[in-house]
Amino acid sequence: MNLRMPRAYLWRWVIMGIALLGLVALFGRMPRPFPWPFQTPTATPTATAIPSPTPSPTPTPTPTPSPSEWLARARSAMRVGAFEEAAAAYAAALQGPLSVEQVGEAWLGRGRALLAAEQPAEAAQVLGQAPLETMSPEQARAIWALLGDARRQAGDPAGAAEAYAQALAASSPLTVELRMRRALALREAGRWEAAAAELRAALSLARDRSQEAAIREQLAETLEALQAYPAALEQYQAILTFAQNPAYRAYIEWRAAQTLLSAGQTTEAYTRLQRLIREAPDTIGAYNALVRLVEAGVPVPDDLRGRIDYFAGQCLPAVQAFERWIAAYPAHGDAHYYAALCYRNLGNMNAAHTHLDALLRDHPEASHWAEGWLEKGRLWVQSGAADAAVALWRRFLARFPDHPFAPRLLWEAGRLLERNGAEASAADFYRQLAERFPADPHAPEAWHRLGVLAYARGDLPAAASAWETLRSRYPASPGALTARFWLGKVALARGDRARAEAEWREVAAQATGRFLGERARMLLNGQDALEGEPSLTFPDPDAGREEAEIWLMARLGITNTAVLQNPRFLSDPDWLAGEEAWRMGWVEEARRLWTGMRQRLDGDPLALYQLALALRERGADALSLQAAARLLARLDVQPQEAPPFLARLAYPTPYPEQVLAEAQRYHLDPLLLYALMRQESLFDPYAVSSAQARGLMQIIPPTARAIAEALDQPYRETWLYRPRVNIAFGVYYLARQRDRFGGNLWVALAAYNGGPKRSAMVGSRPGRCGSFLRTDHTRRDPALSGAYPRAPFCISIALRFSLNTKFCQPLLYERDLIFPCPHLAIQAGRPQGS
Repeated sequence: MNLRMPRAYLWRWVIMGIALLGLVALFGRMPRPFPWPFQTPTATPTATAIPSPTPSPTPTPTPTPSPSEWLARARSAMRVGAFEEAAAAYAAALQGPLSVEQVGEAWLGRGRALLAAEQPAEAAQVLGQAPLETMSPEQARAIWALLGDARRQAGDPAGAAEAYAQALAASSPLTVELRMRRALALREAGRWEAAAAELRAALSLARDRSQEAAIREQLAETLEALQAYPAALEQYQAILTFAQNPAYRAYIEWRAAQTLLSAGQTTEAYTRLQRLIREAPDTIGAYNALVRLVEAGVPVPDDLRGRIDYFAGQCLPAVQAFERWIAAYPAHGDAHYYAALCYRNLGNMNAAHTHLDALLRDHPEASHWAEGWLEKGRLWVQSGAADAAVALWRRFLARFPDHPFAPRLLWEAGRLLERNGAEASAADFYRQLAERFPADPHAPEAWHRLGVLAYARGDLPAAASAWETLRSRYPASPGALTARFWLGKVALARGDRARAEAEWREVAAQATGRFLGERARMLLNGQDALEGEPSLTFPDPDAGREEAEIWLMARLGITNTAVLQNPRFLSDPDWLAGEEAWRMGWVEEARRLWTGMRQRLDGDPLALYQLALALRERGADALSLQAAARLLARLDVQPQEAPPFLARLAYPTPYPEQVLAEAQRYHLDPLLLYALMRQESLFDPYAVSSAQARGLMQIIPPTARAIAEALDQPYRETWLYRPRVNIAFGVYYLARQRDRFGGNLWVALAAYNGGPKRSAMVGSRPGRCGSFLRTDHTRRDPALSGAYPRAPFCISIALRFSLNTKFCQPLLYERDLIFPCPHLAIQAGRPQGS
């Protein structure tokens, strides 16, 4: 039988296959992680009926959005950082009939969106066309101020200065801020005298010392440009009369010396710089001073020069200075110490060992001699020779058992050894510290670590003994409650459920609302893992508001409900100024103004409640939840005990569409994402950490670039401040770490915060407890500064639970509670009946 298909049929199947592939390519693509910032909304095309042999109903055309609907879309797009879409939606809204208020909102919003989208020239053009005569005075004033920003960013400082002047003429509540911005524009335009006049006018209106210092700095720089050096120096001297931060004071001292140099007063300037480097060698101001002195040929002692370079991270010139000092002066012990640290940082371990050997052998009089023993051992640990480090440290303790440095060495050596897998030696150092120096601040924690290490190796009697000792000897310390919690774990491991529950009930009662208490409550309810379906719906944010306000009124003794609806602070100058700043996108100014106001209202629970609502309404999530948290603290009420509406104010769930979409995309619980987001940034999309992590989920730029490449998507660093982008990147990265570590979400959280390389130690050492998770922020750990740039596994852990089955609160955390990994003591779940 001929099985070949006729050619006509073959071509028909080929054409159908190509068409099918085209449809798949068009409609069947995997969804993008998120709509990218430059995408703009388009109107839904009107459906056209397809001719058919049989009658069919005519499709209903998709209605064109009304101007009010376009405005709503624009607000939503602005909220998530889709500024290009927002600008297009505002433009569409202006094509139809709007109220006077809506017209002003649309023009201002369009200009602000274009400016946020990094299109200042377009923003200036749009704002310059706004029909100010049809707007309210507040909106017209905001248009002028934003036009100033747009013109300045577009390279037109003279036009910016004029726009700021128009805003000032309209009696803006942001007079100080506008004058400071106008002064910058005037300076850029070369109008220095006018800039100085603006700053002097602003100085008399400064709201606080911080703002006063900023104005005086700008004024001093302006006066220097005008060669009015004595007047500039007066501004720096005025700052030094109230500035407290050592690093900032050093910076101002350096600037003052620069002014003296510009004035030709070199002797006085160099005297000032020399005093600065002596008094604050660990500041960047001292480093700048050192550079100037060296360039001028002013002698600086090499030991001081080396220390300044070391603190500034300039290790190569530092070791050169230390080597010169060591060669020239016999009393050079501390130079050996710092030289060793520098060589270590440069990767020259042999030179580091040589200098520490010289320090320990020849210079017991040096102030860092005892620390040299610790650092020498740290070098051995870094080289993988922990036994050599232990032998060295034991020799020090045997020779100098009562040395004041002994407790610190025992603690830091124990921590270092534990983190590097030498648990037996670590336990020996912890025990020596706890038994020989019971009054040392680290003694309670040493007993706790002894319990942790024993528990991890399955030695329940030793673990119980350590925690019993901690509880009995230090009953008032925070560690006593932690010990009780772990004694419950020991009892459970021994099969004594009744004893375990008794311990946990006590912990839950004493630590209500804190991580440890909630964890104990979870164990009492049999919740020891993250199980069940993720929560994909959340209650209406206003659900239960009426009941909450009835409860609050009774608590505060309020009988007139009208009091709740009429906040007194709405007429406060700082509130009005903050509201105008927020409307224009001046986030830093608004945050400073509203934060100061919240601090002033801290003793007034009613005002805190009203402020939390007002800030939430304006989308200031971080500031709103801070006010709500202070409210609960003032009422002395834990979130679980408060009405759910009040708890939701302190633990909000913003950006629900984005969070839910990404949670579903990567099969993560959105409550966990909210917990992570809250802990990382307090829902502040503009948050920046000391490590330069950005945005809601605190992503550092190198990681963001790698994520963009993995997703094959365009990327700009400024997009990290856009919630939609930041959430998508953060969730993708967390999901990737989860998959990398075989679905272990807790190690994934450690990797998210501390880096996957360090977190891999958890998965690679099952049953070992040298690596553990902490429930605090990532921070520098002196005990690990040699082995790791940052302490591993310092992460924020989500505790998920229900409040009366009405409200899922995404996060509770307690700082500095340490739990062994093998038993996953920080896993989360939903307690029943809570």
